[in-house]
Amino acid sequence: MQRRNQILCQPTKLTCMKKNINLVPLQLFAVICTLLFLSACSKDSSNKSRQTQRITLYTPIYKAKADVLAAINGTSSQSIEHAGKLYIKDNFIYLNEVNKGIHIIDNSNAAHPVQIAFLSIPGNLDIAIKGNTLYADMYTDLLALDITDPHNAKISSTLSNFFMGRAYVNNHPSALDDQVAVDWKEKDTTIYVDEYPYYSDNGGILETANAPGIKSNSGVAGSMAGMVLINNYLYAISEMHSLSIVDISNPAVPKLDSTFFAGFDLQTIYPFEDKLFLGSAIGMFMYDVSDPQHPASIGEFTHGRACDPVITDGSYAYVTLHAGESCGGDVNELNVIDVKDLQKSVLVKSYPLTKPTGLSKDGNLLFICDGTKVKIYNAYNPAKLVLEKEIDSNEPYDVIAYNNKALIVTADGLYQYDYSNINNVRLLSFLAAKK
Repeated sequence: MQRRNQILCQPTKLTCMKKNINLVPLQLFAVICTLLFLSACSKDSSNKSRQTQRITLYTPIYKAKADVLAAINGTSSQSIEHAGKLYIKDNFIYLNEVNKGIHIIDNSNAAHPVQIAFLSIPGNLDIAIKGNTLYADMYTDLLALDITDPHNAKISSTLSNFFMGRAYVNNHPSALDDQVAVDWKEKDTTIYVDEYPYYSDNGGILETANAPGIKSNSGVAGSMAGMVLINNYLYAISEMHSLSIVDISNPAVPKLDSTFFAGFDLQTIYPFEDKLFLGSAIGMFMYDVSDPQHPASIGEFTHGRACDPVITDGSYAYVTLHAGESCGGDVNELNVIDVKDLQKSVLVKSYPLTKPTGLSKDGNLLFICDGTKVKIYNAYNPAKLVLEKEIDSNEPYDVIAYNNKALIVTADGLYQYDYSNINNVRLLSFLAAKK
């Protein structure tokens, strides 16, 4: 319309029309031009009422994959910037640096933890350890690393194209030819929401979160774990709806056994004895893995759409639901579910919360990360939880509580607390994130 308006209103056209001045008065011609101009501007005017959103766009920086793999050798420690998932084994803490790698921390003295090494692994989110072999994701690949000497970690084996749910990150290929994304250039911009439905409400690209303390025969993982170990098998959420089984009877050389559909929108895994509890954006799926290569579905519990980590003590499952992000929904609560009969799980009670994420349970104490607090409940009677204590916290993400110590991952670093006396919960140490 703008182009037509420009043509009609050009002086040459006006000159031609003067011969018919009696048929088209100048006043009428002016009205026509005005209407055409307003029509041309109508799109811009309507934009004023459309919803906009400020987002961050990411452009990948690629590096040769061979060079990236050669650099995973336990370099000297580096600052924590964006702490993610947590794993504990023996006297060491393994803390994920989101999409960057793994901090190895000597926690022999919980009051004075020491960062001793950093494994530079682009795209890393998850950690599991058996003996001296550490398993980690590098975007789509599953790596097995020998960490006998943390300062000289060596790759013993790689399962390529294992985590296919991570083939694209930030709307770009995580790997390209023989290269892998090692960093991202960021650019803030404004978009019209109705034109970009693939953006989440926090300004990031929609992705499935491979997202309680998990006690295995090899270590303790946090509640956002996307892969876990049970004896000689590793179970991992390899795609949005799929669970993969890996034989690690030879820890240094993991072998893919099988992959199967395990439920929609999977996010977390929690092992308990010979059972797997899978948290998803639509509910909880339960599997019997007494035959480890052939998991059998034994029940499920559905809820409204929300992000959903889950833990269990064998009698009850505790599920935190929080709204927004890639999960959708508007529920923020804790669901307590009776799972004594796994085929007939029953909701015992729901407790309203602010925006809960990770959780952990030690005896009768239930720890929940919730908004700006870590809440500690007495869960002796799951139908009547009693709030015992609140710890002020900066966006707590996950917590592992065991042996009277709580490790809490937050937006500003890693905290450790002593809760041996619930009436006097004491801060033991704090590893600050770089500002």
